[in-house]
Amino acid sequence: MNIQLDSEQWQAGSTATLGDILADLSERAHARSRIVTTVMLDSRWITDRDIDPHLLQQASANYRQLIATSATQQEILESAHGAIERYRSVVVEEGTLLANQFRMGVQDLSSFDAWLGKVADAVEIIENGQKPVGTRSQQGHAIAGWIEELLAARHIRDTVRMADLLEYEILPRIAA
Repeated sequence: MNIQLDSEQWQAGSTATLGDILADLSERAHARSRIVTTVMLDSRWITDRDIDPHLLQQASANYRQLIATSATQQEILESAHGAIERYRSVVVEEGTLLANQFRMGVQDLSSFDAWLGKVADAVEIIENGQKPVGTRSQQGHAIAGWIEELLAARHIRDTVRMADLLEYEILPRIAA
């Protein structure tokens, strides 16, 4: 089986499984500080949903070629910039609606709890896009501290405090 990762090409051993090949592919990309972003097996695109034990155990001899591309984390983040900004806007918009509901005395916290998962995702995405790998930005520390206060207010069901924290501390930092 012929394998190609970006401009590098090699042949797989006749006893290799697709699992072996995909592991090798990932290691080669990682050695160049890159992440595999696309995989085509013969003429079929392979996604993470396609990768299961049955596929991984297939013999490479059953296939003609595997073509993969890779990108750096920064390239991936740059290509996702528009989607990241839209997600950030959605999180802020939903947070604003929650703050308004809290100000009106709504005590149903189930939608707030679901929204917190989105906040965690947004903060992680923002952090990864604004800092060198392996470091934590000052903004991340600030948001984490405010979220701790938000969770403390949630614990005692102080929706006025929750609304204040959302409106004046957390949402402006996510929107920034």
